[in-house]
Amino acid sequence: MSETAVRTPPPGFVESPRPPLAGPQKLVSHVEQVVIDRPFAQVVAAVDRTPLSARHPAASGLPGVTDTLALNPPGFGPVGGRHLVFLTDDTTVIEEVVENTRTDVDWRFRYQVWGYTTPAAEPLRYGLGDFHYVAEGDTTRLTWTYSFELKGDRFPGFLGVGLGGFLLKLAFLNGPYAGWMRAGLAAIKAAAEK
Repeated sequence: MSETAVRTPPPGFVESPRPPLAGPQKLVSHVEQVVIDRPFAQVVAAVDRTPLSARHPAASGLPGVTDTLALNPPGFGPVGGRHLVFLTDDTTVIEEVVENTRTDVDWRFRYQVWGYTTPAAEPLRYGLGDFHYVAEGDTTRLTWTYSFELKGDRFPGFLGVGLGGFLLKLAFLNGPYAGWMRAGLAAIKAAAEK
């Protein structure tokens, strides 16, 4: 289904409140970067016109985006904008914009992810994505940081952010998730350099 088709929430969907954001000391993070061979303004225009499904394909055994459904009037973009994301494995997540600041040379877009319906995400309280686009002459550097807060009553979170976070990085963030992030950055780069 395309992002322009009419979507409805899946049966039994209940919109849960956004979890409070924890400080960075409670998060486990992974960072990926790409340099896009286009000026900042061209990159921003390409991102604005490219659907989320084209920017986040399935990769490394993890699902991609198939469609979205706005959950509040501003839609996904302004701070507080929220949408439901439909994934290629028939699961969903909720995302809300927590920061969207843009100048002529810098764009920071942060969003929180929660309400995972996949059992694989059971240890996660929420995720926090951070896209940071910076002009570098005739190119643009994109840094994507993805962080997770673990649930304290589930493995590996009950081991604490030190050991539990290390295990999450070892088994997931530095492996399959890093590959998924790199595929997303490659898709954004390809769309901008077309």
